[in-house]
Amino acid sequence: MIANRWEKPLSRAIGVPFVALFLALWAGLAAASDVHPVKHGEGRLWRVERPGGPPSHIMGTIHVADPRVRDLPVPIREAFESSRRAAFELLPDPEVRQTVQQAQRLPTKKSLAKLLDKDTYRKTLAVAARYGLPAEAVDQMQPWALAILFQTPPDEFRRRLDGDLILDAWLIQWAYDLGMRVVALEKPEEQMSLFDAFEPRDQVEMLREILTQLEEEPNGVERLIDDYLDGSMTAAYRRVEEMARADKEPGARQFKELFLDARNHTMVRRMIPLLQEGHAFVAVGALHMPGEEGILNLLERRGYRVTRLY
Repeated sequence: MIANRWEKPLSRAIGVPFVALFLALWAGLAAASDVHPVKHGEGRLWRVERPGGPPSHIMGTIHVADPRVRDLPVPIREAFESSRRAAFELLPDPEVRQTVQQAQRLPTKKSLAKLLDKDTYRKTLAVAARYGLPAEAVDQMQPWALAILFQTPPDEFRRRLDGDLILDAWLIQWAYDLGMRVVALEKPEEQMSLFDAFEPRDQVEMLREILTQLEEEPNGVERLIDDYLDGSMTAAYRRVEEMARADKEPGARQFKELFLDARNHTMVRRMIPLLQEGHAFVAVGALHMPGEEGILNLLERRGYRVTRLY
């Protein structure tokens, strides 16, 4: 009964698409020592076009329900309202929520208490209590699901439970209201399957890392939102690169290769037909934009001209 009681609120509060949020926050909490330039690390909106074809737009989003991120600048609003088609990472339909609900639960007869050491389990329960989660619910959750949840500040968690939409979902609803054709660039099972590449011990270590980061920098999400509103993913992406290069954190290199690079290639491949038609608006997590393997550079390799508008 506990699982049934909490599954739907959790899937709604964690939100979709949430994988990119996990990576962005996990990577962005610590300052990077490397100060090399990051290609396309600055900006929130770009025009993409090929000679002789109509232009489209790509926007980097942040998967939070904070009302500040929905106060869109005029260039973004104008680009959105002038588009005929819209593409997002996922569409928040019942199939997606069901997939999330199933994926965030441990297999039958497994328990979090048996996966964690006593101190980590105690800390996990203490943090979970801030979200009103009883121990019975926590004990049935995957370590990665808790790591994602704990990066969502309690105020943000409550906003989502009250029905506030994360920026992506809000844009999706707006696109439908405008009569656009709306498509997803990924499938929910594709995102969920990414966690299969990580051993349980690596997921546990990720959870420990998040608990430590919360103690050291409890306002990391606020800093990330501030950076986003300033139009900068440079610091967060530098941290991703630094962690992947050093490969000292559990699965750090796999994280970048699977959760960013591989997904970028998939999303670019699937958005190309829309871009060829033109008048499309693509909105995906902002951390997918920067870098040599970022969406914008991949499009440039395919002959598209990319121009930052905001």
